[in-house]
Amino acid sequence: MELKDFVSYFKLQNMPFTNRIGTEYLYKSDSIVEIQNKLQLAVQDNSFAVLSGEPGTGKSTVLRKFTSALNPEQFLVLYVSMSNATPRWLYSVPLEMLGIKAHTYVNDARRQFHKELDIQRETYHKKVIMVVDEAHLFTMSYKKFDLLEEIRFLLNGSRYDSGSPLTLILSGQSEIWNILRTERCKAITQRIMYVCKTNNLSKEQVGPYIASHLRWAGSSEPLFSSEAVDLISDLSSGIPRLINKICIHSLNYAALKNQSVVTPELVAQAANNEVIDIILKGANA
Repeated sequence: MELKDFVSYFKLQNMPFTNRIGTEYLYKSDSIVEIQNKLQLAVQDNSFAVLSGEPGTGKSTVLRKFTSALNPEQFLVLYVSMSNATPRWLYSVPLEMLGIKAHTYVNDARRQFHKELDIQRETYHKKVIMVVDEAHLFTMSYKKFDLLEEIRFLLNGSRYDSGSPLTLILSGQSEIWNILRTERCKAITQRIMYVCKTNNLSKEQVGPYIASHLRWAGSSEPLFSSEAVDLISDLSSGIPRLINKICIHSLNYAALKNQSVVTPELVAQAANNEVIDIILKGANA
């Protein structure tokens, strides 16, 4: 497929349907509002929350919107993505974010991290929120139970069960529950206060979702016919990541054919694009 600068063609100010959308323009479904409320409650009382959902349903977007609204004078957000899965990793990554080299042994690194939490709380009067993203990868680690045991230590802090020293948010794909529901994780799951889940958009929500991205892009026109939106909803099964990709390719086809509105025919052509075809087949496998 040829490529054309559809941003210039449609006189847009920003590239739509990317994760760079301004948080104030993000579509707020009822489930997203509910998740935001639960996470806010978790922060208020230093609770443990788990955010899960299928791939592409907006977990990272929800977290970005939530954390961007926090006042940096009052909150310290430590964001770590599941890459090097070891118990020490849970401490070394956030310590590095604070400009501190973690001690070699996990017990020493744990004490070191909790000391820093005390400093943030007592000296800087900040609440600490630790977000562990891609947490479903815990299930693939041969040390998965060791890692999850460290979650318990994270929440206990240095003052035993007198109160959690931070808000912990585990975010990952739905298979994270395959391990959290096991008998060995009972002590951890009992500490979960809020369970949040992202879902596919309904057919009625796809249109407003697309419109929110177009507002971010600076479009004063719909750009997608109602029939095109219906087809996008059907093809994507309401998965935001797939909606984004189909919309981008559809706009590109419209620009190539010098059309001002995306029609169902253009969406069908976009869906037959090699990249989109592979993605859709994988999503429906």
